[in-house]
Amino acid sequence: MRSSYFLYIFCILLLCCSVQVVWAEGGYVYTTQWGSSGSGDGQFNQPSGVAVDSDGNIYVVDTNNFRIQKFNATGGFTTQWGGSGPGDGQFNNPEGVAVDNNGNVYIADRDNNRIQKFNSSGGFLMKWGSIGSGDGQFNQPSGVALDSAGNVYVTDKQNNRIQKFNSSGGFLMKWGSEGSGDGQVHWPSGVAVDNTGSVYVVDSYNHRIQKFNATGGFITKWGSEGTGDGQFKSPTGVAVDSVNNVYVVDTGNDRIQKFNSSGGFITTGGSFGHGDGQFWSPEGITADSANNVYVVDTLNDRIQKFNATGGFITKWGSALGSFDGQFSGLSDVAVDSTGNVYVAESGNCRIQKFNATGGFITKWGSEGSGDGQFNGPTGIAVDSADNVYVVEIWNCRIQKFNSTGGFLMKWGSYGSGDGQFNKPSGIAVDSAGNIYVTDANKCQVQKFDQNGTFVTQWGSFGTGDEQFFYPNDITVDNAGNVYVVDSDNPRIQKFNSTGGFITKWDSFSTGNGQFNRPCGVAVDSAGNVYVTCFQILYTCGPPELIQSRVQKFTPNGTFITEWGSLGSGDGQFNRPSGVAVDSAGNVYVADSGNNRIQKFALVITPVPPSGNTPLDLNHDGLYEDINGDGIADFNDVVLFFNQMDWIAENEPISAFDFNRNGQIDFNDIVMLFNEQ
Repeated sequence: MRSSYFLYIFCILLLCCSVQVVWAEGGYVYTTQWGSSGSGDGQFNQPSGVAVDSDGNIYVVDTNNFRIQKFNATGGFTTQWGGSGPGDGQFNNPEGVAVDNNGNVYIADRDNNRIQKFNSSGGFLMKWGSIGSGDGQFNQPSGVALDSAGNVYVTDKQNNRIQKFNSSGGFLMKWGSEGSGDGQVHWPSGVAVDNTGSVYVVDSYNHRIQKFNATGGFITKWGSEGTGDGQFKSPTGVAVDSVNNVYVVDTGNDRIQKFNSSGGFITTGGSFGHGDGQFWSPEGITADSANNVYVVDTLNDRIQKFNATGGFITKWGSALGSFDGQFSGLSDVAVDSTGNVYVAESGNCRIQKFNATGGFITKWGSEGSGDGQFNGPTGIAVDSADNVYVVEIWNCRIQKFNSTGGFLMKWGSYGSGDGQFNKPSGIAVDSAGNIYVTDANKCQVQKFDQNGTFVTQWGSFGTGDEQFFYPNDITVDNAGNVYVVDSDNPRIQKFNSTGGFITKWDSFSTGNGQFNRPCGVAVDSAGNVYVTCFQILYTCGPPELIQSRVQKFTPNGTFITEWGSLGSGDGQFNRPSGVAVDSAGNVYVADSGNNRIQKFALVITPVPPSGNTPLDLNHDGLYEDINGDGIADFNDVVLFFNQMDWIAENEPISAFDFNRNGQIDFNDIVMLFNEQ
């Protein structure tokens, strides 16, 4: 569950039912999606850099769309150029942008390891650079800035240096080396030049700003790691206004800090969120001639504009995505007994209901604290009577609705007592109607009866069994066992219905059955466990998302399969959060970063020589009718015995793993025989 993602979507509900992309190792086939990401004019996909020319036009580096977009001063779209590739005018993860006095645009084409120069309409003029550590070579150029004479300054990130060129790309000088001393840098990112020619460099992994003269002579520095005034957490961007005030994008703290030219703290603004003046991993920043400040709100996929005192003016890019079938801050998903899908959106503060193919049915909710209103709905669950339970992280409560959104009841408040919450996030309902809630900041699970009356709780902060570090999501199987996503430990813990510890599985890495950042959890009718997870690479500078996937386990944590990778294509994910499984075994994933729901179906194929597809006659997730004739009998045992190797290689293991040990073996044949 749970990373909120704020996207502005102009497109209508997108249905792609005809696409059939198969992951053989996972046994799942992509069936449909709805929602969209932003690749249209004026939309963004993780933008990073921004610059303003003398006429007030704004240039935005739309990194994951591999393009530059140009807007007028009010955010009106003007033009765009680029595309993915190594050719002239193409980009590979561009980051920085600067504009000279003649309106020429310089782009730090990071993973092509070069600088490209364009006219104001996007016409290609020239380029320089290649991979390497020599003069004029780069290893991930990130920031670019210009002085009044047209000289170009580039932060050469992985070479840990700054290079200076003339306007034609001629090498002039360089300074810097890896380290934490004066004039040394560790993962430099943003760069800016004031009207006296002083150069300001964002020293990201040293969590500071360094100031140099035009020839690289060290002048001063400020900053350290932290959350206080003048402290930073992996800062990325820097800008200077006309009176030499310095604005720093404090990425890890989701805020902007303002200083005088000597590093004296002036003010700060911003916090994590999706509202006006809030940010989600902001990166780029620039100031115009009127000292208005433009911030690239990267993971909210938008640009925000402020006046010199931090007053919000406007925003553009991904809009609120508030039309039916669009999403903003997609957080969780649940399925009712008839296959309808409920989606919780923290950005739009509402619940949307769809049929099994993504057709919009209804919606309810708005921002607030009244009955039927929401503030941070992060978790959703449906009971056997199709009542809907929603957990709100900021209102610290649970609300219960009928299947059409009619308010029924609520309980909970902020606090440390029983039945009180401090950032509740996940919710699940068992077959008896008991409700389980993960309370992230209290590091515990609370259990309530169907009337919201407190029953019990378990957990505390720590790494031991039955301890948690930010428990994020929760689910319950048909036997009443409780599975908890212990996100920051990171692991899955399994308990009985009263909180008695049963088992856990955890391994911090990227391999099969391992986790970096587990988010959502669900269980199918056979007791198989599905976990959404993504990996964030913490090396130098801002955290980098490098993996997104769904993993499937047996009830005791034995790895079965996985599918998905980082991306926006069918079957790819960007920060998957919530996950749900319907009675037919279809898997629904809240693909938060791509602002869509994806649905996957288990692929079962005929076992030769039978031409019929195997059947799950009792709907327990196991396909006991191997020959697909509608009868579970000894003929199925014989076919299984003869084709055991074929089944292990070609069918989803979980569908034929009758003894639940994560593999196809002779014991499964014995189990099948005993059940006939």
